[in-house]
Amino acid sequence: MPLWPAVAAVLFGLVGAGLVLQRQGVGGGWLFLALMLLGGVGQVWAPQSLYKLPQQPAYIESATGPVAANLLVVQALENLFGWNHQDGAGGWAQQVGEGFWRLPRWNPASGLEQSEFLTDNWYPITPGQTYTQSFYLRHDGKEARFQITFFTNTGHHPVPTQMEPVAPGVWRLWASYTAQEGDHSLRAIDFFNAGGDWRYLEVGWAKLEVGSSPSAFSWGQTGERSLSWRLEWWLGMMLLGFLVLQGGGVLKQLVPSWMAGALLLGMGIHLGYALWQLGSPPYEGFRPPGLTPQPNLLGHTAVMLAGLVWLLGGSRWGGAALAVSGLLIWVTGSRAAFWGWLLLLGIWWWGLGRWRWSMLGVLVGGAFLLAWQPEWLGRLSQATTLDSSAQSRLVIWQVAIRAFLEYPWTGVGFGNFPVYYQIHRPHGALEAITGHAHNLWLHLLAEGGGLALLGFLVWLGGVLGWLIRLRAGRVLALVAVALVLGLFDFSFFFAGVYYTLLLALGFYISRFDSFLQDRHKIP
Repeated sequence: MPLWPAVAAVLFGLVGAGLVLQRQGVGGGWLFLALMLLGGVGQVWAPQSLYKLPQQPAYIESATGPVAANLLVVQALENLFGWNHQDGAGGWAQQVGEGFWRLPRWNPASGLEQSEFLTDNWYPITPGQTYTQSFYLRHDGKEARFQITFFTNTGHHPVPTQMEPVAPGVWRLWASYTAQEGDHSLRAIDFFNAGGDWRYLEVGWAKLEVGSSPSAFSWGQTGERSLSWRLEWWLGMMLLGFLVLQGGGVLKQLVPSWMAGALLLGMGIHLGYALWQLGSPPYEGFRPPGLTPQPNLLGHTAVMLAGLVWLLGGSRWGGAALAVSGLLIWVTGSRAAFWGWLLLLGIWWWGLGRWRWSMLGVLVGGAFLLAWQPEWLGRLSQATTLDSSAQSRLVIWQVAIRAFLEYPWTGVGFGNFPVYYQIHRPHGALEAITGHAHNLWLHLLAEGGGLALLGFLVWLGGVLGWLIRLRAGRVLALVAVALVLGLFDFSFFFAGVYYTLLLALGFYISRFDSFLQDRHKIP
């Protein structure tokens, strides 16, 4: 479970399916059905496309033969900017209509001339394959010279550039490059300032394609998720979640200490691997993700697993798991996980009974030591600081609220908030791209609208009522931790959080079969 939570979820899901067929599941199907229907129905009426693509001017070459696919994403030119050695990046492009983006020749802050104009988008390429960059250009001078460069992971590769007039005051620039051994990614669009008497230039209708010459312009991928993908993701998440809940019941048949020890061993493997990553390229100097896709996901998974170990093995195992998860959170620097860990630590301490006060001295001593040497906390010492990361999330939350207000019932569609953010992020935003809204509630509102949030509240209310009737305090604590994590990130439906919570829920509920009779058995 700790190492491959998604694989573990499939296995528990198969077990859960068997229990459902045998009419031995723990129930709760109506909760998942309500969430599935409310969130899924809204997707049918969510916008089909968030982009309003400009109409092509008459001089844009029409397709008269085969047209190669455009490898650039639709929004490729939205983060076009100038660059020079003294200032670095500066002079961001401004949209001027007709599909063009304007760039000043001189950095607006320093007045220094820009030596290069580029976007920071990277695309995979294959050695031995020839690629062509092309774009249309306008400027305000009588003469302008530019050179396209193919900037790969191995460095700059300036190439001869063609500049062909296509209409009064409009040129099409293009150049080709054959990827060399060792090239595996390309930054595009990218070109050098080679002189002229112009003061500003305007770039539009860019294309990156396979081939030795440019074909007619075509749009690339928008990055938007199709209706079929959105429904498949949402319905699959609900169905597998329900089955994992049922599969959690098999945990009661196993030895609790063995299960707790196995989970703790997995957490230890994560910790050892993450510590190794700290001093090894390419993670050296960065936050290590362990065996997960991203450092925050490792931190969130660690605190949820600590709660599951505590539930299965009792206070001693829980204390050991809290220690290991605390080290994992320190290594990853996940501040949201840190707050969840503190909450779980407090609830675990309160549940120690008569040992509570003897442990209080240890906890208070540790707190004083960290207060005396806060640098030992590393990135966690900034848990209450409004640094650049926190400020960027405030901007992301504002865009999420805008998405909800624009599509209050349906949202922009599951998986489409990153695209919406790219379109509507404020000028000068610290984060050029984002994968999610960094908040459970705002993300649900932005991508699923009021219907998805209503479904989630019905599901959550049913689960909380269920646990309160069972007096399942430790599982309630785990739900609270998951919700705390959701205040600062969108990890609730990540396998390490979602399925860990459902396994804990299924395990606890399955121990009260007599209580659940005629109420929560699957009909």
